[in-house]
Amino acid sequence: MTVPSPIRQFSDQRYHNRRRVRLRPVKLVSQSKRFIEDGSVVDLSEGGIRIRRFGDRLIPQALLVFDESDETLRPATVIWRVRDELGLRFTGMAEGLEATDRARLAGRYYAVR
Repeated sequence: MTVPSPIRQFSDQRYHNRRRVRLRPVKLVSQSKRFIEDGSVVDLSEGGIRIRRFGDRLIPQALLVFDESDETLRPATVIWRVRDELGLRFTGMAEGLEATDRARLAGRYYAVR
């Protein structure tokens, strides 16, 4: 299933087919593994991800995406920003987290630690 991009069609530079995803929570994380903001996956491909943001914090150009469903962390770069959505290109492979980082990011009160 191909989903239209929120940016102009003629500028779409996609290399991978994307698939729509429902109710898949993610956390945007700094490269030093600090929580930035919650989000939800809108669509996903091998090469990137579109995320709906749940906040309005400043998002760095390079960051990590913590997928709460499979408990992995994946490096990414912001390609576009439109209102409450981000388009990210993955810049590395998904990796598991060490127990301490996983507990800090996945825990109920991750934002206050």
